[in-house]
Amino acid sequence: MTMANLKRKPNTEEEIALLKALLNGRRDRWTEFSRRYERLITSCVLRTLRRYDALFSRDDLEDLVSDVWLALLRDDMKKLRAYCPEKGFRLASWIALIATNTTIDRLRARQSDDIHVEDMSSIDIASQSAEPDEDMLGQERAQLAQAALDELSPEERAFVWDCFHDERAPEEIAREQGVAVNTIYSRKFKIREKLARIVRRLEGCEAA
Repeated sequence: MTMANLKRKPNTEEEIALLKALLNGRRDRWTEFSRRYERLITSCVLRTLRRYDALFSRDDLEDLVSDVWLALLRDDMKKLRAYCPEKGFRLASWIALIATNTTIDRLRARQSDDIHVEDMSSIDIASQSAEPDEDMLGQERAQLAQAALDELSPEERAFVWDCFHDERAPEEIAREQGVAVNTIYSRKFKIREKLARIVRRLEGCEAA
């Protein structure tokens, strides 16, 4: 979505009054604000996911929509405070831009995390010890990956083994488990997201 696309019909007085109330600390108006723009944000997230051919479930969609709301609230609503009606953009279009960019950022982060998670596929889930002659970085990465895997349930670790270590096709796993292929793709996405969150948390703890 370009800045040119943001030029729309003027805001209504009601829209501007609602925004000003929020920015002035009227948090009791948040419910009204969220109801007004909920469908817009959801449609922007959906459109972005489809544009990038991203696999997603209903839970994934809800998580991404929640990320947009968090982006709007973060740092004392910094993104909403950056809105400038004098530039001729509708508030709805500004929110749509934030929703689109937030979703794109999440998809890019997912691609980066997927690379990191794919590296875990060669790790023995049952046991893995670094060889004495491995370099320190390799040992640290192996330990970090193993620590992340250890936080998964036994069923999740078995699924990681099937998908990443044995590289079994989703269609094969779906037939074996008697579920739809989309269910396997959705489960794979969720476990990747979970592993990525665990890795980020562990890396944060180690850096602290």
